[in-house]
Amino acid sequence: MLGRQIGRYKILEQLGQGGMSVVYKGLDTALDREVAVKVLHPHLAGREESRKRLAREARAVARLHHPNILEVFDFSAGDTADAYIVTEYIKGQTLRQFLAEQTLGPPEIAAMVVQQIGSALAHAHELGVIHRDLKPENVMLRDDGVLKLMDFGIAKIVDRDEKMTMTG
Repeated sequence: MLGRQIGRYKILEQLGQGGMSVVYKGLDTALDREVAVKVLHPHLAGREESRKRLAREARAVARLHHPNILEVFDFSAGDTADAYIVTEYIKGQTLRQFLAEQTLGPPEIAAMVVQQIGSALAHAHELGVIHRDLKPENVMLRDDGVLKLMDFGIAKIVDRDEKMTMTG
């Protein structure tokens, strides 16, 4: 994929991967800015259900406008060979990587982490989006200290008329 063009996005380097997709650093050639491009694995890109799930994630997150939620810029249409979501590129590391190298220090730092992520989740919940996969790997810590919640791949979209119940 490196060096390849997907739509208007040039793939520059691999950032990470999961069970469903690979995330690349890319260049938006139209706007001349760095982006992240989340591409479904080829064996999933041909499956209608996987493409629908990716589109659902893109639409759900695109509704959210919050300083602690990763911003979605674009996603692939149903007729493209590759299935992808384009988001802001974050210079930094995951919260998991950060915690593996150092502690959060004074309790005020831990409180700041909880406040930023809690604020992002509250905003998402107000708009009917439940993340459902909150973990340190899905939180990016930007170089300037801002936290960004990402990977809404298994998020649930709740209709305002739908009743939510808790089990367990």
